[in-house]
Amino acid sequence: MAGVCPSCGRTLEGSGVRRLCPDCYVERYGVARIPEAVKFVYCRDCGAYRYQGGWNEGLESVEDTLREYLHMVLTVRMKPTEAVEEAWVESIELVQAFAGPGVYTALVTVAGRAGGQSLVERKIITVEASQALCPRCTARSTGRGFEAEVKVRSTAGSLGRDVKTGIARVLRRSRSIAGFVVKVDENREGLDIYLTDQTAARMLAGKLRSEFSAEVKESYKLVGRQPSGRRKGRLTISVRIPEYRPGELISVEGRPHLYLGRSGRGLVTIDLDTGRERVVDTSRTGVLAGVKRYEPGARLRRMMLLSSSGDSMVFLDVDKGMQEVVDAPRGSVRPFVESMEPGRVYEVFIHGGRIYVLRETG
Repeated sequence: MAGVCPSCGRTLEGSGVRRLCPDCYVERYGVARIPEAVKFVYCRDCGAYRYQGGWNEGLESVEDTLREYLHMVLTVRMKPTEAVEEAWVESIELVQAFAGPGVYTALVTVAGRAGGQSLVERKIITVEASQALCPRCTARSTGRGFEAEVKVRSTAGSLGRDVKTGIARVLRRSRSIAGFVVKVDENREGLDIYLTDQTAARMLAGKLRSEFSAEVKESYKLVGRQPSGRRKGRLTISVRIPEYRPGELISVEGRPHLYLGRSGRGLVTIDLDTGRERVVDTSRTGVLAGVKRYEPGARLRRMMLLSSSGDSMVFLDVDKGMQEVVDAPRGSVRPFVESMEPGRVYEVFIHGGRIYVLRETG
């Protein structure tokens, strides 16, 4: 014979919950105990929120962040009543629209299970919201408090406009890194990028290495101690970017190469001693130190193509006139221009029995 709830007289399913129907159990004991009031501190600049002594990145809106924060705090601090086997936060609704610092009321729906039956309870809590500046935004506003510095330099002596634009693009695409940037100083040597997080600094250096075939070096300096007594250090990362124009002559470990461009693995070149394409792996420490602009001397000439027929190409050195005419087998001429026409003047580099046509000079 089915029992009845002694409180309301409703027929019980099984033995009920502590011999009560679910509604009467919830009315008498509740599903779970949660805090009646919660404090919420968020950063006025970036929307991060404080939790357990640290700061966490917020969601798209502060109101969404608040709901997420309340869900997390209430879940952690929830204590199910004795008969409840499992309890969770079903939903959170702010009674008033969020409008900045102040006191708010939230309607929290708590659900649970007991004795195979579902329980639901609605509670009202008070939320006190206040603003502060997170350490990252404090460092950004004061220009101090950084833990890492990324020094970006160029083999050309100063960073070109294209490289600066590329670095800005990397930061725009990487919001997780850009959020840790305190400031960017531009000087004659290059860019100094200051960050509040050393992991973010290493991630930035890695992206610049991939994007620009850069050489990366790290150094670490102790600058004091944290309140906990742990030693505090500052990370400096040197990022050296090779800046050359496609078709430019460079020296790699003393040997002439023709620079073609960058790849994810390094500098794409043609070794002019062998005539073969190769990739110079600039990620290896010290490799970039052996890469310089090549001084071609008399082997770099301005030559006019006089004729091109069959297996023969005839060039005239325009600076020496008819004193020097070169009749070269077609197979020995390596053009790096879209097309070659008789009567046009080209900058060529003669090396190892080959004529490398670099560009048209007009």
